[in-house]
Amino acid sequence: MLDKGQITDWDGEPEAPVPNAPRGKDAVEQLLGAREAIPTGERVTLTPEQVTARKRRGQWIALALFAFVILVFVLTMAKVGGGIPERM
Repeated sequence: MLDKGQITDWDGEPEAPVPNAPRGKDAVEQLLGAREAIPTGERVTLTPEQVTARKRRGQWIALALFAFVILVFVLTMAKVGGGIPERM
């Protein structure tokens, strides 16, 4: 729960505690159970710096994944390649 002092540009009132909030097993089921999404209509607009950072992060993840696949392939070929007898 957030208070007014924790958000600098919020001019509303602090949230009231939820009465009769589920506790124990009911709370876990409510937290982990299946439920439908509620559309709020809110959208997040990224700044150009955030878009650039997201793109760069995605490229590094793709590069790391590609390098991992190549590493697994090379190690597999090295391990399997030693067990194949040469025919001459």
